[in-house]
Amino acid sequence: METVKENKIFSRQFYLLPGECNSEQEMPLWLLVNRIIEVATLHADSLGIGYKRLSRDNQAWVLSRLAIEMERYPKVGENYTLSTWIESFNRHFSERNIEILDENDHPIGYARTIWSVIDTTSRTSCDISALCSMADNVAEKECPIEHQSKIKNVDRQQESRYTFRYSDIDFNRHVNTVRYICAILNMFPLQFYDAYSIHRFEITFIKETYIDTEVIICIDDSNPTDCKAEISDGDTPLCRARIVFSPRNKDNRQ
Repeated sequence: METVKENKIFSRQFYLLPGECNSEQEMPLWLLVNRIIEVATLHADSLGIGYKRLSRDNQAWVLSRLAIEMERYPKVGENYTLSTWIESFNRHFSERNIEILDENDHPIGYARTIWSVIDTTSRTSCDISALCSMADNVAEKECPIEHQSKIKNVDRQQESRYTFRYSDIDFNRHVNTVRYICAILNMFPLQFYDAYSIHRFEITFIKETYIDTEVIICIDDSNPTDCKAEISDGDTPLCRARIVFSPRNKDNRQ
């Protein structure tokens, strides 16, 4: 769909195809995260600080932290729009927000993201302040959801093991953001998703993961509607997440 940039806010409209939906016939969280990354990438490209520009210096944007809060998700056959803007930045991180709109341009959710730039050779952090167009494109639009919380050690109420393979790896040759999320969400049974939807999801990435790494996925569901999760390589945490569930409206259950 056509993209537009106005008042330092970048927007793109999408259409939710049946093949993209989850079993509840709505947009799944993993697709929403893909769309968030997509519009962030397109906006960065339009500002001259995207992949083409950074790759010349062996650099790349990486997502460090994410928080999503949704009142509802787009349904099958529905148009929806993602709008994104830069809230702030410093030498090490850039804060970028996203608004999710339904086909009537009514907000149905928001996301907060924190990004960094790494040197793809040394895998070390780069100075974002060198990207001069960042300062000229910070928007004043507010994001109404809370910032990402600090997720501490996770009690291992449930555990599962998984080995990341070829399809889990992205162009940076490390595990794709969405693959971590899918591994965590797969720890809950289908019947639970039929009864509850994900109201808020947070994830903090701690360490890069590579192909053939066997990881432990653990869930603390002592509070079944406000769960914590961790993916680790042995005793080394790779990411931590928080999932807040809300009961589905009985009239809207499939």
